[in-house]
Amino acid sequence: MLSPDLSPSAAVHGCKARELANNHGSGNACRIFPLKHLTHFQHEQIWSARLEAGKVWNQCRDIHLEARTSTLRRALGDAVLSTRTGQHWPNRTDLQQATKGLYAMHSQSVQMICHTFLQNIDTTRKLRKSGVKIRYPYKTKHTYTLMWPAQAVKVTENRVILPMGRGREPLVLNLKLPEGAGACKLVFNDGYELHVTYHVDDAQESPGTRKACVDLGEIHQAAVSTDSGQAIVVSGRGIRSLKRQRS
Repeated sequence: MLSPDLSPSAAVHGCKARELANNHGSGNACRIFPLKHLTHFQHEQIWSARLEAGKVWNQCRDIHLEARTSTLRRALGDAVLSTRTGQHWPNRTDLQQATKGLYAMHSQSVQMICHTFLQNIDTTRKLRKSGVKIRYPYKTKHTYTLMWPAQAVKVTENRVILPMGRGREPLVLNLKLPEGAGACKLVFNDGYELHVTYHVDDAQESPGTRKACVDLGEIHQAAVSTDSGQAIVVSGRGIRSLKRQRS
C-alpha cells in the first residue's frame, strides 16, 4: 500500500507542488500543482467544463439506473442482467456511445468520466457483496472533476496544454511537469489543483502480494476493497458536519 508523502516539493511559478509517490517501489506516482494564478478566462474555461462534466456523470447515472431497475428484483439483488429490460448493465462501450458528441468537452475527457463511473459501480458491487451497506451512485452532481489521459496531454518545457474540445481554446498552464508525466486531473480542493501522474522506476517492489482498490469520494472519504473479499467504508459525514459549522 502506498505511503503518501505530502512534503512540499520544488516551487513552480509562485506555487509549490506536492507529491504523492510510492517511495518503496516502481510504478506511477502523482504530483499535485496548486493553480493559484489562473486568469479570469481560465477560470471560465474550467468552470464551464466542470459543469459539462457533471452532466456526463449524471447521464451515466441515469443510464445505469435504468438498466438495473426492474419491477421485480432478483433474489440475488445485484444481478448483472436487468429483469425488466433483459439487458446487461451498460459497459464502457455503451456509456461512451451514449455520451459521444453531446458535451462541450474533449472526447477523451468524457470517456474518462464514463470509466470512472463504472469503476465506482464495480467497487460498490464488491462492497455490497461483502456486506457493506452502500448505495450505487444516485446523487445529481452539479460539477465534476476534469480528466485527461496521457495521450491527450501536450507537454512542452514549461507548459502543459490540456484540450477542452473541438472548437474551444485549450487550457494552457505555465507548469514544469516531471519527466514521464502522463494523465492529468483537475481537482477543486479549496482552490484548483492539477494532479499529474508520472512514472517512477527507481526502487524495489513493496513486500506482500495482496491488492486493494480504493475509491475516494465526497460523502464517504474512502471505500476500500481487497482481493481477499474484505472491505471497509470510511465515512466523512462527521468531518463534513464540522466543516459546515466552522464555515
